[in-house]
Amino acid sequence: MKKIIINFLVIIFISCGASVPIKFPKFPEGTEGKKLRQVLEGKRKVGVVAKELPPAVKRGIDRYGFASEWQETIRAAMKTTLEEYGYYIVVDIDSRSQRYNELARSQTGITRNQQALGQELNVDHLFYVNMTAVPRVECKIELLQDPVAAAAAALQLAMAASGADVKTDNTTISRPTGVLYLTVFVEGTLVNVETGRSISYSVQEPYRLENQVGNKQCPSELVAFNEALKNATKKIADRLSPRIVTVPIPLEEKDKEIEVGDKKTVELLLQDGVKWIEAGDVEQAIKSWDAALEESGGTSKAALWNLAVAKWYQGDLEKAQKYFDQVTKMGGTSFIDSKKRQAIAIFKIEKKRIEEEGE
Repeated sequence: MKKIIINFLVIIFISCGASVPIKFPKFPEGTEGKKLRQVLEGKRKVGVVAKELPPAVKRGIDRYGFASEWQETIRAAMKTTLEEYGYYIVVDIDSRSQRYNELARSQTGITRNQQALGQELNVDHLFYVNMTAVPRVECKIELLQDPVAAAAAALQLAMAASGADVKTDNTTISRPTGVLYLTVFVEGTLVNVETGRSISYSVQEPYRLENQVGNKQCPSELVAFNEALKNATKKIADRLSPRIVTVPIPLEEKDKEIEVGDKKTVELLLQDGVKWIEAGDVEQAIKSWDAALEESGGTSKAALWNLAVAKWYQGDLEKAQKYFDQVTKMGGTSFIDSKKRQAIAIFKIEKKRIEEEGE
């Protein structure tokens, strides 16, 4: 249900009006998301460790030229992916070569003295990536469509359909082409260095690399290997990292239903607040909306709504809750429309998450 609400918000709040961007983490759904929360405990500092290849795997991939590329490629790809997802604070631990090499060889360090290690590295979690088996490589010859020939054939058909006297040829649209399928067997493990709790996910999906249409030779295995590792990091991150999403929560610039005060003054103050928000000054926006609320004798629903959104943006969830409660009691269906109801629903979910995780 929570996932449905969050996804719905992302769709319905895409609009051209004034808004405030609210960011929150989106966890994997179901039991995976629940277990990830338990491992994370609301903490975000993580160090990425590419484990040393097992001897059998190293021997198996030396012939492809993969062994020397493995740790550097997967570590960089995993760090980049986690940074893109936006939840973790990725700490650079590989600059400390001696400690990094110890970690890359095994996990014995964290099992013996987890808390001390976490303090030393200044991380809450270690994110291990490991290759569990030799990559599987398969090259096939497949019929692939030649885009130039296909375009020419489509043009001939269109001209013929329009009645033009077109001489068609037997252009071959599809040509035998070399296609490489490279499967990497990569496992990611997130470990809480304080509690020892962990969660893992393994990837073993083939990466498909096509040669130029008509070229029957097998494409570059090294290129496919690098791309397969990047794809693997995204699959792992989908399960082991929350993704920070941004939803624009709409603001109100008018209020025609105030019971006391000067409506024009209230409206000008509401609009001034929006201008301050757009200029990046939330405090000045709050002052304008406070003034609008005062001018209306506490009856401006638009001012209350904007204040609730601003306090949510600042992270003052208690005050945001207070304003949301007030405007909900006053609002009615004419003001609290579907967008606002969904915004309040996601606010409650996020507030509960923060309270449970102790952020």
